[in-house]
Amino acid sequence: MAYELAWEPRGVALIYSGLVSFDDIRNATIGYQGDSRFDDLHYVIADFLRVTGCNAKPTEIDYVWALDLAAGISNPKIKKAIITTHPGIIALAAHYKAQEIRAFPTEVFTQVDDARRWLDAGPPG
Repeated sequence: MAYELAWEPRGVALIYSGLVSFDDIRNATIGYQGDSRFDDLHYVIADFLRVTGCNAKPTEIDYVWALDLAAGISNPKIKKAIITTHPGIIALAAHYKAQEIRAFPTEVFTQVDDARRWLDAGPPG
């Protein structure tokens, strides 16, 4: 397992490390969305700063987007910050954000502090 879920008072951080697979991304997503704390979430942080590689494909990220789209209907308060400097993850994040329908308001950052400032700036919009 190349991820951990770190629950915070108003959100959850999905912390990835090492070589990340689509299964890791999918399982982390299903893990927090299926948790009883999901309805109280205001943000999701997908932290890929410790990743050395990722073999997920854009078509697989479409599946994550579909999970997020359904979850966003259930909890429209969520904003999603993706934190990475890895070129492959940046490309996958761009693919996720390019979907015609927005699942969650989502931004990509290279630093945790910048992501947290954006998340704290206010509700989704």
